Amino acid sequence: MSPHSEPLARHERAALADDLVSFGPDAPTVIDEWDASALLEHLILREQRQDLMIGPKLPVGPIADRSYAALRRLQERTWADRVEMLRSGPPRFSPFRLVDSLANTIEYLVHHEDLLRARPGWEPRTLSEAHDQELWTHLKRMARPLVRTDVDVTLVSPLGGVRVPSKDPIGSVRVHGSPTELTLWAFGRDRVSRVRIEGDPEALLVLRRGDRGF
Repeated sequence: MSPHSEPLARHERAALADDLVSFGPDAPTVIDEWDASALLEHLILREQRQDLMIGPKLPVGPIADRSYAALRRLQERTWADRVEMLRSGPPRFSPFRLVDSLANTIEYLVHHEDLLRARPGWEPRTLSEAHDQELWTHLKRMARPLVRTDVDVTLVSPLGGVRVPSKDPIGSVRVHGSPTELTLWAFGRDRVSRVRIEGDPEALLVLRRGDRGF
């Protein structure tokens, strides 16, 4: 199967694994709390230990002990072993194996870019037309829960637009970019997303006070 004809989630998983091998565990990401090692730990435990849901900050309370124990066991493995765990995909009985495209397309695209865009001199990648369309389809489905603000937001890509309405909007804005750039913006990656935002000054101020991502 051509890399451009396989599902985007599978393509990004393999490409991210390749780059993790090349960059090493200490490589930075655009998430301040994470280096490449922490990013990889999150992705592995997300698929293998849904009861933990490791994020940039470890949980507190009763789940904390289990989280630290799971992380210690994972960190005892070599870097190559950990990357191979990611590359080989979720365990046989993981729900992520059944909903790979639905659950992982945006997850892996965003975290791959988190790694790539932390490197000096980075430039945006160009996805295939099929992968652009696939990403745009997922972003349209997820736009409302991702973008939470008191203005009406319209995401505008070369593939079309999607409106994210507010209950009592204070104006409206339009955010222009490719599906990749709009996805990164919707996840709050403002420092590295290349988008163009249009709107009146009050609406833009309200937008900056809003919340995005999960």
